[in-house]
Amino acid sequence: MLFCILPLLSTVVFFVPKRSKGLFSLLLLMFGVLGSFGLLYETLSFDGAYRMLYSTGFLQPVFYVDKLSALFVILLNIVSVTAFWYSKGYLKSYEKKKTAAELSLHYAAYLWLYCSMLGVILFRDTMTFLLFWEMMTGATFILVIFEGERKEKLKVAISYLVQMHICLFVLLAAFSIAGSDSYSSGFDAVADYFSQNRNYPLFILFFIGFGIKAGFFPLHSWLPEVHPSASGNVSGFMSGAVIKMGIYGLLRVVSCLQYDLFIIALIVLSISGITAVYGIFKASRQKDIKKLLAYSSIENIGIIGLGIGMGITGTYWNEPILSFAGYAGALLHTFNHSMFKSMLFFSAGTLCKSTHTQIMDKMGGAMRAMPCTAIFFLAGAIAICALPPLNGFISEFILYNGLFSLLSGIEPAKAFLLLFVVVSLVLAGGMSIIAFTKAFGISFLGNSRSPENVSVGEHKSMILPLLLPFTMMLVVAFCPFVILNLISGITKDVFYVENIVYYLLISSLQNVCIVSSIFVILIVAVWLLRKRVLSKRTVVQAPVWGCGYTAPTPKLQYTAFSFSDNLEKLLIPSKNAESSMEPIAENDLFPTKRKYGNEQTMLKTRLIDRFLKDINDKLAKLAVFQTGKIQHYVLFALLFMALILVLSYLNLL
Repeated sequence: MLFCILPLLSTVVFFVPKRSKGLFSLLLLMFGVLGSFGLLYETLSFDGAYRMLYSTGFLQPVFYVDKLSALFVILLNIVSVTAFWYSKGYLKSYEKKKTAAELSLHYAAYLWLYCSMLGVILFRDTMTFLLFWEMMTGATFILVIFEGERKEKLKVAISYLVQMHICLFVLLAAFSIAGSDSYSSGFDAVADYFSQNRNYPLFILFFIGFGIKAGFFPLHSWLPEVHPSASGNVSGFMSGAVIKMGIYGLLRVVSCLQYDLFIIALIVLSISGITAVYGIFKASRQKDIKKLLAYSSIENIGIIGLGIGMGITGTYWNEPILSFAGYAGALLHTFNHSMFKSMLFFSAGTLCKSTHTQIMDKMGGAMRAMPCTAIFFLAGAIAICALPPLNGFISEFILYNGLFSLLSGIEPAKAFLLLFVVVSLVLAGGMSIIAFTKAFGISFLGNSRSPENVSVGEHKSMILPLLLPFTMMLVVAFCPFVILNLISGITKDVFYVENIVYYLLISSLQNVCIVSSIFVILIVAVWLLRKRVLSKRTVVQAPVWGCGYTAPTPKLQYTAFSFSDNLEKLLIPSKNAESSMEPIAENDLFPTKRKYGNEQTMLKTRLIDRFLKDINDKLAKLAVFQTGKIQHYVLFALLFMALILVLSYLNLL
């Protein structure tokens, strides 16, 4: 009933006064959140899964709730409430610019997106799953074109729509193949198919379909374009919840695997390792703060994929420690990423709204005017770099724990595979520190690089919502067993890994939590001591010694490009870079102002653009059929119908 009532009630937002639309939508969402938690009660209270078969004419939805569904519903609810709450403050400035109908459509699309993702998580049959999957795409498209009057944003949204339909067709083909010899449908049919056939060909098809939504390399091209183009309230929702639907679908397919485990593990590990390193390297090079966060999402999807690959490998090798660490680390990192990345995107959205730019080189010094936003962004940066004491460290600690527990005393071939995962994680972690040091340092520290940004201020209505994901981050960081108990149930019931491994990990995690707590207590104690000592003294402020520069200007600060220049030269030969600047003549004693640009286009021009150009060239040849005469189009339709008739007669369809 929830899936019918919520979309219907969302249409009422069109008749609500303009100022009350946000509050009304938030109340509707809370109705959906409470209803969805009610659906999880039986699964969370008792062991096992709740399953129900409906019949509605041509559809026979299979409603299925297990612990894996419960984890993703909890994740979805937290991110959704944060996004709606944040939107109420973020969209205030749009109330004068946008009509009541445009705002109503935006809020209604939020509710439709929430309902569709809930359906993707809770329904198991092919038709209902893909119906909600398509509804999710349509709702996201409406949210992305909120500022569709700008042509470049509309173009990005259309590109997203096209790629998501490719994703839909791939998934439809995969489910159709799985259900061709089975009386069941959806993931039940996938399990039946895998029990009787080679697994890896169909798995590759599913990996492509779900990988497009998640953003695995090289299926990621939509993600770094859509996130920066979407408004700040939408970006956090998409990164925190929407791309996780690809991970959810992939985990469902992995839970059905029975054969070809090592081949599949190699595929997942290799693609995920490349995804993690490529994503964070691209993030470290960005000057657009939202694009940096978007590429960082690709990196974290790669880390989650490495965990899934570890889990499959552990099952194949019959190593429960590796298997549990992989699946548990992947699931926990999925939850963690939803929390800190949504918080980072919302913090960046507040910053961009205040400074009226997404380019970090035009920001600077924002921490003085926006201290709360800066603190939340800094907390998210620490977490995403997997630094203690926050939650990102816990999930990656579990992954490293599983890897290092097996590295000693195993065969060289196995050790090489595990070392590949270790090196991928280390490289991604190291470059993430560079990327987010740059993001925070250039955006929030130093002096303002633009005169109009000096007077930016805090937006209290967009600060309070960030307390929700931040609180969940602290819960996972200092008491991870709250969520790990649920995750251990998932690894046991869905991936069939014994819980004894979890109990072996508890002591290590307890020590980590104790050390983290002591570390935080010491920091607070030192801060309080310093505050008390300084309160009894007269504090004199004076300018810092400028190393000979008596009048430094903001131009002397690091730019986004110069900060990561050394890393770029180290990893990519300079011959692949394209630089643009008007040359300075030899007799030009007083050069005029110039702009310098540098861009690495090797991957884009040699792989993606060349591939798309070949497709466009082939499609252009089909233009010969566009004669403009109605007789020809009727003839084409008749020929197509005749072809279908012949194929049906020959039993080829």
